[in-house]
Amino acid sequence: MVVPALFKLEPKESLDELYNFEEEIKMLRLVYETGRVAAVLGLRRTGKSSLVKSFLNSFNVPHIYIDVRRAAVAAGRVTARGFAAELGRALTDLLRREDSLKGKLIRALGSISGVSVSLPTLSVSLSWGRGRADLAALLEAVNRAAEEAGRRVALAIDEVQELRWLGVGVAKLLAYIYDNLPNIVVIVTGSEVGLVHDVLRLGDPESPLYGRAVVEIKMKRLTREQALDFLRRGLSEAGMRPPERELEEAVDLLDGIIGWLTYYGWARSSGIGSLEEIADTAARQEAAELEKLLVKSRAEARYRAILKAAALRPMRWAEIKRAVEAQEGAEIDDKNFTELIRHLVKMGILEKTGEHYAIADPIVRRAVEKYLR
Repeated sequence: MVVPALFKLEPKESLDELYNFEEEIKMLRLVYETGRVAAVLGLRRTGKSSLVKSFLNSFNVPHIYIDVRRAAVAAGRVTARGFAAELGRALTDLLRREDSLKGKLIRALGSISGVSVSLPTLSVSLSWGRGRADLAALLEAVNRAAEEAGRRVALAIDEVQELRWLGVGVAKLLAYIYDNLPNIVVIVTGSEVGLVHDVLRLGDPESPLYGRAVVEIKMKRLTREQALDFLRRGLSEAGMRPPERELEEAVDLLDGIIGWLTYYGWARSSGIGSLEEIADTAARQEAAELEKLLVKSRAEARYRAILKAAALRPMRWAEIKRAVEAQEGAEIDDKNFTELIRHLVKMGILEKTGEHYAIADPIVRRAVEKYLR
């Protein structure tokens, strides 16, 4: 069976494959045409990568697309070597895609120490050790080539908060681009919204970006009616009409998060399992990811206890603290406990609404309830 375009699991790459992102596309287009920096923010699986990729491809925007997660694959975190390889790959893609920029960009990059352009294969590689490429000089070269071609180039950085491991002053870099490279427009995405604000230092009077217009595009959950319509459309394309009650149960469980609705639609149209089986498979995957994250922390046991408490129902700070203290059999310092809660919020695992904290993603909540040890 052919899987409908709406239910493709990989990030979408054209507007035809998107659902209900018209307003966000308009905002991105406005930033690209008249602005300088956009920050696309939201929970994981709310469609950030799909939005940006579809905008860049569908409007034929010359772009350097850097997926910071890919730069972290080999070492488990972003390294200079991994980032240099990913940036070289992104520049290679730009050269091969944009004939109007090709010659100008080859000449501009060829003058930069630490950057190598292979003409037979049209590939770019960057030195990452001694004599590493100067990132500012490289972007200046891109800006010159874009100016000569009469184009604007988008520098898209997916999951920008991961660059904190690299020691790159992201706010300073973006401020430099903003002030000096008018032919480069920056689009960053981040699923750990609090950490993105920390990295970009938005709202900080001492930040290099302070006073410069950074347009925030906030990704939202689908409403109940939108989520139902999304499932009906995709399943109809697959020649299926499940009972309306099943779709309502799926929407209740998956809470308007388009990534999980897509996963359900993909599995359902592929004949893989019931709703409960699909949700459990996703929850096991999330539990495995959480395990990897928690074992890196010295506060692992306490983080687990906080998540177990928050998975029960939305709770106030004091309620979560009492639950964790009851499990440990000892009082916990208020300041230390607040830092743990704040870190979980910054990472997008906990969500604060009013005075209450809850696990934002319904599948993560299920993972904590059923599979987190």
